[in-house]
Amino acid sequence: MRLNRTMTANVLSLAFFLTSSISAFAQSVADLDSNSLSLRPKTSIFMAGTKEYGFDQILQDESLTFVPLTSIKENIGFSNENYWLKFDIENTTAEYAEYYIETARPITDVVNLYLVDQNGQVEQQLSGDKIHFSQKSVQHRKSIFDVQLEPFQKVSAYIHIQSDGEVVMFPLDIYKKDQFFNLTYKEQVFYGFFYGILILACIIYLFFFFALKDKAFIYYGLYVLFIALMQFSLDGFFHQYIAPQGGWVSDKAVLLTAFISLFFFSKYGDTFLDLKKNSPFLHRSSQVLTMAILAGLGIMALIPGLFAHCYPLANGIGILVLAHMIASIVTLKWKKVPIDPYFIVGISFLVGGFIVFILNNFNTIENSFFTNNGAKFGIGLEIIFLSISMSNRIRDLRMENEKNQLLALQRAEDMNEIKSSFLSNISHELRTPLNLIMGVASALQQNNEEEDLQEKCRLILSSSKNLLGNIEDILDFTVIEKGDQELKEVSFNLQDTLNKVIAVQRKKAEAKDLDFRTSLPENLPTRIVGDKGKLVQILNHLLDNAIKFTNKGSVALEIAGKTKSDGQISLEFKIADTGIGITKEKMSTVFESFTKKSFTDKREYSGLGLGLFIVKNYVDLQGGTIRIDNNDLNGTTCELNLNFEVDEDALVLEQENKEEQPTNGLHRTHILLVEDNKMNQTVVKLLFKKWQNANLTIANHGKEALELMKNNTFDLILMDLQMPEMDGFETTAIIREGKAPCNPQIPILVLTADNTSATRKEIFRLGADDLVTKPVNGALVYSKMIKHISAKNSVA
Repeated sequence: MRLNRTMTANVLSLAFFLTSSISAFAQSVADLDSNSLSLRPKTSIFMAGTKEYGFDQILQDESLTFVPLTSIKENIGFSNENYWLKFDIENTTAEYAEYYIETARPITDVVNLYLVDQNGQVEQQLSGDKIHFSQKSVQHRKSIFDVQLEPFQKVSAYIHIQSDGEVVMFPLDIYKKDQFFNLTYKEQVFYGFFYGILILACIIYLFFFFALKDKAFIYYGLYVLFIALMQFSLDGFFHQYIAPQGGWVSDKAVLLTAFISLFFFSKYGDTFLDLKKNSPFLHRSSQVLTMAILAGLGIMALIPGLFAHCYPLANGIGILVLAHMIASIVTLKWKKVPIDPYFIVGISFLVGGFIVFILNNFNTIENSFFTNNGAKFGIGLEIIFLSISMSNRIRDLRMENEKNQLLALQRAEDMNEIKSSFLSNISHELRTPLNLIMGVASALQQNNEEEDLQEKCRLILSSSKNLLGNIEDILDFTVIEKGDQELKEVSFNLQDTLNKVIAVQRKKAEAKDLDFRTSLPENLPTRIVGDKGKLVQILNHLLDNAIKFTNKGSVALEIAGKTKSDGQISLEFKIADTGIGITKEKMSTVFESFTKKSFTDKREYSGLGLGLFIVKNYVDLQGGTIRIDNNDLNGTTCELNLNFEVDEDALVLEQENKEEQPTNGLHRTHILLVEDNKMNQTVVKLLFKKWQNANLTIANHGKEALELMKNNTFDLILMDLQMPEMDGFETTAIIREGKAPCNPQIPILVLTADNTSATRKEIFRLGADDLVTKPVNGALVYSKMIKHISAKNSVA
């Protein structure tokens, strides 16, 4: 930047030197007969770059080249260089004259005036915001100098201007004293009105935030506050009233308030337009801009050497934030998302005002009263229209609140009605089987003959099962409502479980003369690990519903299994019926509690309306998926997907039954058994006698095992859990933490009678490799030891 400006100055100097006109400009005299006058046409400038010159050097060094000030724009953009202005002033009247000269911007760091009279006497006046406000020769927010001239007196004036990287301007106006004060009074009225509106808006929006808890109000209120403080700083009031001593706060006030106002404006736009919901991409880009703003703040505060670059950086980020706001509005309008029109108008005025302001800062448009105050006009109009928009937001929030209250009231009334219906329904559902049980029991008591005894017993058993099912549904519902449901994962026989469910449901379907069809693949594993009870409940509820709501036709159950690479199997169930189907109104609430076909029906269908609610919760608990749709033929189709772990132990036992067990796979291995029970020790010893050349060492508890490890190297540890001195949990943890005298990655196979879900989770959390439940199966222990020792050797 400095190199380009120096070259420009040299080129201009050479041009004006060749035309021999530079001396005329440098020595021109301003005619002050009018009330105000611009001195720019009669002023010359020396661009000193970053070099610091004393006034004596400027006065005495004739090699310094001054060029006409009119050869450059009044606004030269961001700069931290030194500039010297030179002009002559002469009082051509026979009366004493007093004038005020205004130059530079109020936030310029150094603005000093030197007046040299015909006798060579020098008068110095100070201004700028680098010094204490009280040290200014004229204590005014602007850079003002008081020039007093005797009759026919002529003086030469030099002005030194330097900024810290902010926009540098060279207005140079001279006013008669009375006229300057009149102009100042008018400006004070304008500024008082402008800042008063902003502070009032800020206070009002803060009140609205505390009342409505809507983040848009706090973001907008703080944005208005800091944009007011930024303008307050640009106009010189911050130095005059808040930080008259100058220093770090005064120097950084413009940038600090600019970055913070951009931050809150970005957050306000993101929140008001709800970009997180309406446009995730724009929401993420808004977060990127927020990070850029925070980075700018960090650079400003922590890297002094880059401070001069923070001014264009802040303006550049400001343009991006405004562009993002425009893009957001356009995108949401394209998506037909409703946006308050007053918000669009307000943002348009703000964008227009700030574009003018920022372009003026970058010296791309001519300097004028309108361009200098473009941001003020934009902010003022923006406040008016956004205030209307925010009042509409308050109205919308109030209407939404009223709507939510009405919905809550309606829901409460519906719940009361549902509860009443539920109580009536459950009373009926419990009384019906109880009446039958009591009636049949009385008949048996009065009739000593045994004819029809089997049928009566069947009726009692059937009613008792219905009654028990209703009670279990109520208990399950209570557990789910409390959030206490949990999985009880154990190994169980999948095929036997499915066959039992199918057998029970087939009888129910045949009792209604329905065609009950099933399809089971042959590749299903024999045993899986999961919650058997919840799987049975899910299938029974779904098949019960299909049979209950099908009066004629068929119910079909299809089961498919897909084995995964991680040792799991995905079971897919498809249940299709030709029943009455589900209406569109009920489809959206089919998995909610108490949503049977209707509580106002005429007892056409029995049940408590809890089945699908329980099913959905149990499916979600197992991480599965379920979907119910109406099919093309009347009726419904339910698709259920659940994942289970295949029981590897069962696979090993099946293999044992088919093939002779090998005995030499543990050749020269050293196994440590940590077990306190002598009988269990004996069982393991007998097993090891079958396995050729496998060395077994026994420790009675964890402490003894750690001592044995000091002098012995083992290939695998068989670990019991419940032991004196030190149990298996603690011993496993010590080994895996590297605190034991052995390889921390040594395979650990747990032998325990405790096969609860909590125990399995805990031992695997501590780092155990596998688990075998007692009583110990030799083939299973053998296969697992071979598996983990081989895995260890392959890694090594």
